[in-house]
Amino acid sequence: MPGDLDQGRILIVGASLAGLRAAETLREEGFTGSLTMVGDEPHPPYDRPPLSKQVLLGKAAANATALPARRALDADWRLGVAATGLDAAGKRVLLADGTSLPYDRLLIATGTRARPWPDPAQAALDGVLTLRTSDDAARLAERLAAGPRRVLVIGAGFTGSEIASACRERGIEVTVAERGPAPLVGALGGTLAKLAAGLQRAHGVDLRCGVTVTALRGNGHFTGADLSDGDRVDAEVCVVAMGAVRNTEWLADSGLAAGRLGSPATRGAVSSTPTASSPTTSSWPVTSPASRTRCSSTSCSPWSTGATRSRRPRSPPTTWSTRGRCGARTWRSRSSGPASSG
Repeated sequence: MPGDLDQGRILIVGASLAGLRAAETLREEGFTGSLTMVGDEPHPPYDRPPLSKQVLLGKAAANATALPARRALDADWRLGVAATGLDAAGKRVLLADGTSLPYDRLLIATGTRARPWPDPAQAALDGVLTLRTSDDAARLAERLAAGPRRVLVIGAGFTGSEIASACRERGIEVTVAERGPAPLVGALGGTLAKLAAGLQRAHGVDLRCGVTVTALRGNGHFTGADLSDGDRVDAEVCVVAMGAVRNTEWLADSGLAAGRLGSPATRGAVSSTPTASSPTTSSWPVTSPASRTRCSSTSCSPWSTGATRSRRPRSPPTTWSTRGRCGARTWRSRSSGPASSG
């Protein structure tokens, strides 16, 4: 890396896959300065894709999906504490425990969280869950192991479809409510989405397309939901799989643009979220592992200096999504993990 960047203090906010691999790459590239990792979850970095597969099937524990480290990081880990603000002028990140951390260079890799059910009172019903984190997966796996009569899944994207598959493999009746014409239509297109719908129904999934859930019902405990077509689904567990929300609220007063397109880089601060306005943030399209794509930005360097590097960026990690016991597979970015469906 450039000589003026091999020392100093680098702070990475976000201790999941992107943050971990960025930290490892910094050390591999010769960074010898202070490296600090901040993560809002109490767990070390872990692999998210197994959460909606092996963990829900009881084949792996939620706390047994740690990401393998490529090398020792010699980093200061601040886990279980969220970033709450950014003082870009003073180069400090504010934390939820009231402390703050200084930096010379900042990498923003805070990712996303599961989109919750929009009605807080209904979302608080016992039995209404989301799936994004290791703790989410542990709670849902425990519910499925108890053998509920029926599970309602709201959303038939990747995560919703994988949850439905896990339910059927466990012998649990499952209803999936999808507002689109078919599951995964946005990701796969109409033709493949129709095939996916057929596979799900062939394996016993009660797939309802072209409908939305208008209300969740229950008196302390979830008992069912009303659909936009006037029907009602009685169930004991509800999993909200309606996509993800970017974790950018902590940047609200920082001067960084943190809207729908993400957080572009400014001097001394960069984001792992691709943006159209940032010439220094690298991104890859979701693709199959067989293809090799070039960095889409004008510079593959994460630094706001715009310095280029001669080495090609590594290919983005990918994983496959299994839907139904037939073993149908589709490829997606590994970093999306659970709750990437819409």
